[in-house]
Amino acid sequence: MRINLITIFCVLFINNLYSSLIITRSEMDIISRELYYDNMFAEVQNELIVSIWNFNTFELTMIHHPLRIYTTVDFETFKTYQQRQNQAEIDTELRTFDDERRKLMADATSTLYSRMRPNFAVKDTLLLHGFKAREYHVFNGDIVIQKVWISDDLQAKINTIVNPISIKQVESIFKENREKYLEALGIRMDPISRLVESLEEFGYVVQRVNYGLRNTRDIELEAEIESLVNTIIDIAETTIDPLIFTYHHRFKKLDYSAYQIEVIKSMEIFLEQ
Repeated sequence: MRINLITIFCVLFINNLYSSLIITRSEMDIISRELYYDNMFAEVQNELIVSIWNFNTFELTMIHHPLRIYTTVDFETFKTYQQRQNQAEIDTELRTFDDERRKLMADATSTLYSRMRPNFAVKDTLLLHGFKAREYHVFNGDIVIQKVWISDDLQAKINTIVNPISIKQVESIFKENREKYLEALGIRMDPISRLVESLEEFGYVVQRVNYGLRNTRDIELEAEIESLVNTIIDIAETTIDPLIFTYHHRFKKLDYSAYQIEVIKSMEIFLEQ
């Protein structure tokens, strides 16, 4: 029987209800939700919780509803698996490119980056869904590359529910792996992306328009990109039943490796259809 998030929210009359923050985001017409509750963060897709970071135990639970399986892994084990996967991707890339081709790619990338002139401007402060957000424009020279709205108010609210240090620890896994991957290929992150990443440290990204790296303007392309803006469409402070974080227990539990294998097999079958 399929029980989705909305169904569970509708039975709020049952016992033990607690406050939470639900952020609903739209990107390219795809709706997703972030659920913050009692030092836990859950990702919601198609009204179903698909992953839970429980920072009380520092464990990640991943749930695959169609296969009715889930896995729970602690932070250090997850970090180790991510590092192994990253190294496997590096090894694959290094087998693809010989030293000469890697040097050519690194030189070309370095030349491209040297021509970039990253800078930014602070625009208006807006009230979005009850939270103040500052608008930043990121430029390459005088061409806008990104517009991003960042809210320290919303980030402060999230920090009262979930330990920000724990979230930074998880984010650091992916940043460290990215740096290792780029270093292995002899390249680095472009300076504009570095600038954007530094601005994001100011708070929570409420809305973003990314025009991509460019040297000239294309009005028609800009309009198309702006129609697919990555933005928050709702922020709700509400009460929930904590049982939504245990619904997956009726599924089959697998270790992390077995879970990944089953999910990959499922994707391969889907692609073959």
